[in-house]
Amino acid sequence: MPYQGIRNPKKALILALKIAEDKEFEDIEVMDADCDSFTQKNGWSFGIREEWGVSVKTGDIARFYGRGPGHIVRGLFINGVCCYYRTKEEQAEENAREIAAYEKEQKDKFEKNRQILDEKYKNLPVLFQKRIDKFRTNNLNFRWKYESYEMFCCEQAVVIATSISNQIVAENPQAIVSERAPSALAEFYDMPWEKQRIVVPDLDDGHSGNTFGCAVSLALIYLKEPENVVRVHGALAPLVGSEEYGDYTKAYCDTVNRLRAEGCLP
Repeated sequence: MPYQGIRNPKKALILALKIAEDKEFEDIEVMDADCDSFTQKNGWSFGIREEWGVSVKTGDIARFYGRGPGHIVRGLFINGVCCYYRTKEEQAEENAREIAAYEKEQKDKFEKNRQILDEKYKNLPVLFQKRIDKFRTNNLNFRWKYESYEMFCCEQAVVIATSISNQIVAENPQAIVSERAPSALAEFYDMPWEKQRIVVPDLDDGHSGNTFGCAVSLALIYLKEPENVVRVHGALAPLVGSEEYGDYTKAYCDTVNRLRAEGCLP
């Protein structure tokens, strides 16, 4: 009889020994289930694939292999029946393959859009060009990894700043834009989407919460303290880290990391 779908007894025994030695798992009771997914007792849901050939019902025991919630599930058993399983080493290899494939896809996409990005860069105000230059210099992979995201935020910041500035002047020709900008942008940020599109006609409808927040923040800086447009952290720095994104030079990051390792910094 096959073991976990393997008919070669030698290979089946090797897999059985690997699973028996793997202690990084947690057994969780199934609270609810349908043909597409099931909900665990801890509240997390997990999808079911047809090729696994398992049916899940309330009260079943799901054994998850991995480091727990928030991490990759590298193995799943339902009442002792294997849905799929990878050792830590196999999962690391799978991760490396997926990362390599993703990076190739991103590089190909960048090369396809390089001329468009270059044109967008030329159309940005000088301060925003210098902002992009900083990231390009500090992270040699910035262009294919993050530039399209950052460019979108910069372009939208300019669009928002221009519309809000024009609105301030239209309402009061004597108004000082840098002084009125914080309250005007706060009002704009809190408006319903439909009204935001009226105030800023060129506002893109493809924003996420992060790109919109970043664009509004950059617009405020551009109108109030324009010299800081270059200095402020990148749009994705909160998610990937300032060192990875290119907020700082490599020499600066190396110095900070060394001081931390020596206990001189928290």
